[in-house]
Amino acid sequence: MPDSTDERRLAWAWQRGLAGPLITTDGRHLQIVFRGRCPGGAGPDVRGALLAFDDGTLREGDVEFHRRSSDWFVHGHDRDPRYRGVILHVVLAADGPAPLDPTGQPIPTLVIPPPRLEAADPNTTAAARCHELARQLPTAVLGALLDDLGDRRLIQRAARVEAELTRLPPDQVAYEFLLDALGFSRNRSAFARLAQAVPAGLLTALMGRRPPADARDLGRAILLGAAGLLPSERPGTWTGWEDQLEANNLEAIWALYRQEWQGVGLSASDWAFAGVRPANYPPRRIVAAAYLMERHRDRGLDQAFLTPLRACGRAITAIETVITVEDPGGYWASHADFGRPLPGGPAALLGRDRAREIVINVVLPFALAWAAGDGDRELAGVVWDIFRRAPRSGGYGLTARLITELGLPQGILSTARRQQGLLHLLRTYCEGAGGASCPVAQTARPGYVRRQASD
Repeated sequence: MPDSTDERRLAWAWQRGLAGPLITTDGRHLQIVFRGRCPGGAGPDVRGALLAFDDGTLREGDVEFHRRSSDWFVHGHDRDPRYRGVILHVVLAADGPAPLDPTGQPIPTLVIPPPRLEAADPNTTAAARCHELARQLPTAVLGALLDDLGDRRLIQRAARVEAELTRLPPDQVAYEFLLDALGFSRNRSAFARLAQAVPAGLLTALMGRRPPADARDLGRAILLGAAGLLPSERPGTWTGWEDQLEANNLEAIWALYRQEWQGVGLSASDWAFAGVRPANYPPRRIVAAAYLMERHRDRGLDQAFLTPLRACGRAITAIETVITVEDPGGYWASHADFGRPLPGGPAALLGRDRAREIVINVVLPFALAWAAGDGDRELAGVVWDIFRRAPRSGGYGLTARLITELGLPQGILSTARRQQGLLHLLRTYCEGAGGASCPVAQTARPGYVRRQASD
C-alpha cells in the first residue's frame, strides 16, 4: 500500500478520534486537547495542535504522519526548517530512533498499529462494501451519478470564487486561483503566499508598457525573487555558463526591487521539490505564471478567462490557448530549475493537457461565478455546455486506485465532467464523510435503480 494512502488514513483517524490510551514510544500518556488544522500543501500535516502530557505539560505545535518513523529522515524533514515546530510524530511502525527537535530532545512518537487504525476507521469496511455496490450498478446509472457529482464539484468551486469576488478585485481572484492550480497538491500553500506577496495589480503595473520580452524578464525576476528561488537565495544551485546567462539577467533585475519584498517574500524551504516531477518543479510553474501575466497584462487575467468563452462559444480548444505556454526555445523549456536540465529534453511550460485541467478547475468556475454575479445566463449556459462536453484530461493519479476498486467500465470516464465527478467522490466521501452519506451507497439502495429506469 502506498505511503501516501496510509498517511491519509492516519490523518483521517487523527481528526475523527483515536480510541484507547495514547502512549508514546517513551512511555508518556497524552491527551489531544485540540486536534489542530490540516492546511494541505508543503509542511507538517497538522498545524497548531494542543496536547496534554501526563507530566502536566501542555504543548502546542505541529503533528506529522508517516508510515514508518524512519520516513522522517527519508523525506528530509530533519533538514527542513518547516518541521521545527513538530511536537508529535504519528506512525504505523517505529523502525528507528526518534527525530530530534531544535533543542536536541527526541520528538515524541505515537505508534498506531494497522489493526488499531482499521478499528478507528469506520470507512475500512464501509468502503469495501461501497466498492462492491458500485461494481453492481448498471453503467448508465453509474455514469449519471458521476455526471451529477461533476456538476456538484463545479458548483462548489464556483461558490468559492464568488465568495472571493466579494472581497478582492477580479484580476487578483483569477490570479490566486491560477497560482493555486499551478501549485498542484504539494506547493499550493506556497503559491497562495506568493500570490499575496506579489499581487496581480502590482505585477502588471510594474510590467507597464515594456516590450513583451522585457516584461517577461521582469515577471520572472520578481516572482522567482519573491519566492526565494533565485540562485543568490539558494547558493550552489547553478554552475554552467548557460545558467549564468539566465541567472545573471534575473538577478540584475531583482536587485532593483529586492527591498520592496524585504520581510514579505518566501524562502526556498517553503517549496516542495521531493516527490514532484522535474517538469512540474516550482521554478518552471512560476515562470509559466510570469509568461501568462505578461500575455494578459493589458486586459487582466479575469477578462482573459471570460473573453474567449464569449467569443469562441463552446470550443474548449480555443480557451485552452489562453493558458498554454509553449516557450519552445527559451531556457525554461529545457530546464527544471537553475542548473538542472529537464530529463528527456525540452517540454512546454504548460502543455495542452495541463491547460485543459486549469480550464476545467479554474477558468470555468471563475466564469460561472462571474455569470452568477452579473445574472448573465448566456455565459452560464456556455460554461455548462463546455463542461459537459469537454474531453477528459490526461488523468489524476489520485483516482487511479479508486477506478480499479470501483471497477469502472472502459470508457465511462470519457469526459472531464465525469473525471471531476470521480474526484468529488474521492475528496468528499472516500476521504471525507463516507458511510451512509456516500452517493454510491445511496444510489445502490434497493429500488433506486428501478425507480431511475421508470422515471
